[in-house]
Amino acid sequence: MRPLSAAVAGRVGTLAAAPVAAYLALFHGFAAAAAVALICFALVAWKRPDVALLMVLGLVPVIAAINPGGTVLKAVLGAVGVLLFRMVLSGFRLRPDLVLVLLMALAVTVSCLMPAASTLPAQRSWTSWALLLVGFGLLTASILAPPDPRRIAQVVAGSGTGAAGYVLVRGEYASDRLIGLGLNPNYLGVVLALSLVAAVGLTRFSRSWSWLVPAVVCAHALLLTRSRGALATAAVGLACVLIASRPLRHKVLIALAITAAAVVLPDTLDSVEGHLMGDRTPIELTVNTEVRKQAALLAVRVALDHPLRGIGYAVFPEYARTSPAPGVFINTHNDYLRLAAESGMVTLALLVALLWLGLARRYSAERVVLQALCLAYAVGLLFANALTDLVISTPFWISLGCLLAQARRRKANPPPLFRTT
Repeated sequence: MRPLSAAVAGRVGTLAAAPVAAYLALFHGFAAAAAVALICFALVAWKRPDVALLMVLGLVPVIAAINPGGTVLKAVLGAVGVLLFRMVLSGFRLRPDLVLVLLMALAVTVSCLMPAASTLPAQRSWTSWALLLVGFGLLTASILAPPDPRRIAQVVAGSGTGAAGYVLVRGEYASDRLIGLGLNPNYLGVVLALSLVAAVGLTRFSRSWSWLVPAVVCAHALLLTRSRGALATAAVGLACVLIASRPLRHKVLIALAITAAAVVLPDTLDSVEGHLMGDRTPIELTVNTEVRKQAALLAVRVALDHPLRGIGYAVFPEYARTSPAPGVFINTHNDYLRLAAESGMVTLALLVALLWLGLARRYSAERVVLQALCLAYAVGLLFANALTDLVISTPFWISLGCLLAQARRRKANPPPLFRTT
């Protein structure tokens, strides 16, 4: 049974929702619309927090398409606040995975509020810190009220297909690379890669060929981004979906076939890469790779010099600009290195522990798609700083939370060792 405070708050909120929403809509402007939407969301969240999380998952790309600015942060922040408030009133047990999330939030906050004095820039933006904390909030809500895994995959595939169609119709390009939703080609590519993985996973495990249409749309838009990191993200996710539950000999044969193709057909692979990269010349690619390599090496040195709390969250680009190499304002383009350099090796270890708890298990078919999404996103973090972009990270946080909740449930209720008749 719910605590008395939760029941009373639910009744009062339900009774007051209609008159408050009507008053705001009649006598105020944009704030009224936002307030009405928040009230409606609160009503859904109070009864079905899992459905509310699916609403967030589906609406984030829509909000990003309408207003690519800070509206996504404000909307998701409000939603997370409502969900966590509801769960606090309903009561919950503090579990090991929740402790890890709390420790990560604390470590990032400490590094952000108390950075190394020599690396503190004159003006700082707190947006990255807020975005990461909102992501932790989504993860916490998903652990406590996990949505249906199949619905998660369907919403990711459907919203991603809508986003792909939207950016294709708008046809915005930068250096012959598709952009949209306020994202550069690399980040947009990760969004499309996750949607592609979800669509292919639904095609395989639900045996519904209709999901191939969204997969084709997402794949087409993904190729137009010409992002190497996004292509690697999609490849890992698709491999996880297609190889899962197959015999070991099939997995070995697939791996050998890929290796043989890379060795025997280098010219073919080079020509394919040249086609995918479009107008990006070999010189441009070499320069970009060299600058990123210098930033990565600097991040490693900084992480080793400041292993406990790092140099301060969100200050690495300024630190890189004032360093001899790379000497330009650039982020790590690798979120593992960013966490290690800016928040310390302890924060990175906490993230790796969360990934291990959620992914290092065998799941049923409906959760394999979520596992593939998380693995693909984890690979994407090697090429982009995607943890602080909610358009990209929302599917990851919710999927990982669902997997952690299932892993905890299986541990609490292990299957019987013997069948009983």
